[in-house]
Amino acid sequence: MRNALCALIAVMFLVSSSMSFAESEDVMKGMGDKLYRGAINTFTGWIEIPAQIAKGYQYGFMGKDNTGFVGAIGGIFAGVGSAAGRTISGVGEMVGCWAPDPESNEGIGIPLDAEYAWETGTPYDMTDPNFQDATTRPVLKKLGRGLGNALFGVAEIPGQIMKGIEDKAWDAGILRGIWYCLGREVDGVFDIATFMLPGPRDTKGEPFEEEWPWTALEERKAKK
Repeated sequence: MRNALCALIAVMFLVSSSMSFAESEDVMKGMGDKLYRGAINTFTGWIEIPAQIAKGYQYGFMGKDNTGFVGAIGGIFAGVGSAAGRTISGVGEMVGCWAPDPESNEGIGIPLDAEYAWETGTPYDMTDPNFQDATTRPVLKKLGRGLGNALFGVAEIPGQIMKGIEDKAWDAGILRGIWYCLGREVDGVFDIATFMLPGPRDTKGEPFEEEWPWTALEERKAKK
């Protein structure tokens, strides 16, 4: 584990040194933001339980008036789910603070109400416009993204090498390929682990250049 961490740090150092100063600054800022939010969510995820009970009482059951008590009961279950999702995703961001992220979480999974547990935010309606569009599809998309990244992340290595050769920087392509591959694996594992749980509405790390790990390889092959 220690050797793997040292190797990863070395790869990250070489990747950063191959970028322009502005790019390196953006990468380091993304890592810092991701680590910060991950740490906060890991240790404060439990706050979701009383917060969701209070929100359930305030908004009522499914937004109906005079149903505060029923809403509070429902808030217990919502709180447990949100606390688990926030805590596990927080651990993922801490462990993978060095890793690139998908460009967006839009339409992927069920979003948490707010960035941090103590914020009011915007409650997510899992039935608007219907349960299938608001819940089933986003959950399955998150699972699909997780499986795609975890199982096929290694495709980033040849894809990024080929891109590097095109740009006359094959060495940078190798380093970026390894970085992206490892990042895909970590992101994929935590997407799979939390696909049924609420998660952050946005991503913090340096975004991958392509949507899927095999995209760069396919595009290079198509050009031949």
